[in-house]
Amino acid sequence: MSSLYRHLGGLFRKTSKAPATAAADTIINTSQLTGSESTPLSAAATKEKQLKSLVDKFKKSSESSRFRRRHLNYEPAVRRLAAAGRFSSIHDILNHQKQYRDITDERFTVRLLWLYGKSQMSDHALDLFEEMPQLNCPRTVLSFNALMAACVHSKQFDKTVKLFHEIPEKLSIQPDIVSYNTVIKAFCELGSFDTAVSMMDELDKMDIQPTTATFNTLLYAFYKSGRFDKAETIWGLMDKKKASPDARSYNAKLHGLVKEKRVMEAVGVVEGMEARGVKPDSFSYNVLIKGFVDEENLNEVKRWYKEMIDNGCTPDLATFRMLIPFACDTGDIDFAHELAKKSIDVNRIFFLGIQQVINKLMEQSKVNEAKELMELGSSIRVLRHKLSMPTEGLGATDCQHNCKQEEPSLQA
Repeated sequence: MSSLYRHLGGLFRKTSKAPATAAADTIINTSQLTGSESTPLSAAATKEKQLKSLVDKFKKSSESSRFRRRHLNYEPAVRRLAAAGRFSSIHDILNHQKQYRDITDERFTVRLLWLYGKSQMSDHALDLFEEMPQLNCPRTVLSFNALMAACVHSKQFDKTVKLFHEIPEKLSIQPDIVSYNTVIKAFCELGSFDTAVSMMDELDKMDIQPTTATFNTLLYAFYKSGRFDKAETIWGLMDKKKASPDARSYNAKLHGLVKEKRVMEAVGVVEGMEARGVKPDSFSYNVLIKGFVDEENLNEVKRWYKEMIDNGCTPDLATFRMLIPFACDTGDIDFAHELAKKSIDVNRIFFLGIQQVINKLMEQSKVNEAKELMELGSSIRVLRHKLSMPTEGLGATDCQHNCKQEEPSLQA
């Protein structure tokens, strides 16, 4: 046995079967690639120090008006703190922004409302909304919509409906199509489908034209709940209102069909999309491929993966986390190797499925291929979070982490 083989074996000689439990979903840590080690206590202390440093640096950076003007400076920090459960720190850095003149600009304050919402902190969003007059910041339909969206993201759907019925009259704000899209989403999440559809009549009375996003919210809700007949009436209404379906419209139908194991019908949907001038996106292919993965149909899986590439649609992380373990389990190690290399190239992430490929390659004495993946992996970051996707994921528990269902946009 060569020294290389022994070295690879030492790093990756683990069961090639991916762990089934959530607790086992932690991916190989950096020390396995670098040879360094750290105790759990020191790792926790390091993480705590890093998060505190993040908050301090964010506040310091906020002193720059140039920093404050860029939305993208805010979201990564808030997302990282939310992932760590540091909600008090999120409030700390967002509340810190009120000392700057920017807070009088409604668009700036809307950004804060939106960030509270994405962190599922709707109570803080409401507090900020109510405080806006004292901050000399106007409240229009723009901030009203941001507040309602914050409630939706926080899964406070009853509160969303309550705000929709109370605030416009109280503050003389005229709801727009985004307002209606948001409350329709809330009604759908509450299971009040008839009320959601009745909002279409109210839009007519208000002389507000529904958009594709409006119909997508309804389509997603009906297909997700298995109400195919109701969904077909929405398609008819969509045609009547001359709203053009987009990829998300068809993806809602794909999601419903695959969930019902009607995979060949889903194939017809994908094939018909381009004929109607709508290009399938990564989710379109992911959900169709997921259907064939569930059927253990390797040939169709490979066919639609190739179709995805040939149509210029880039596979995402969900694609590879679904396909790599499947290819390994079905014994097509060459396909798994191809997928692993493509995943590293596209996503710049080393995750559990790639380790599984290395294990399989080692079992077949394909040392050079295993070495290639290890070397590619050594230059990128290691994915260490659990494999579960957000609740918007393709029926969440229905498809686990394999395909991420895109949230229908509430915007016009």
